[in-house]
Amino acid sequence: MTAPVVPACQPQTPCDPDLIVRVSDLVSIPAERPTQGMEPDGWLVVGVPTNFFATASSHVHAGPLLGAPAEVRFTPVEFRWDYGDGTSRTSATGGGSWASLGLVEFSETPTSHVFDNTGTLSIGLTVSYAAEFRFAGGDWRPVLGLVAVPSGPISAIADRAGTVLVADNCSANPRGPGC
Repeated sequence: MTAPVVPACQPQTPCDPDLIVRVSDLVSIPAERPTQGMEPDGWLVVGVPTNFFATASSHVHAGPLLGAPAEVRFTPVEFRWDYGDGTSRTSATGGGSWASLGLVEFSETPTSHVFDNTGTLSIGLTVSYAAEFRFAGGDWRPVLGLVAVPSGPISAIADRAGTVLVADNCSANPRGPGC
């Protein structure tokens, strides 16, 4: 009588080439928390674009995955801002400062928003990461689903602003009319 054949690799273990890893399996290997910024910093003018930008990059973390040591690579694929006024915007990138985009202040950007009302707002950002895993330096394999990671919120004050017409260049003549 021959002994039963024991598979070299048990299904749903790290050596299984058909192993499916889901986002919910990554409990001990978290993605990095993104950061966000805005221009102008901490305040905004009603009716004028406010620029938002985020920092999130690809990164690798190691830890236990399904009981075995593994590496997980996280890549940001979606940035979703909740502007605190009932509206939101999703972007494939985190945007950039006006200077880094080569724009003058208060220019429209792919991540900017124009607020309609005054008040204190809490602006939230959630970055969704695609993830890949590998065991023992093997090939990278996809993780099923996206990992959503919120940043810390930004608190900003929205108010109206008026302009003043001046007769002279106030830098050259600080005592000129309207300066």
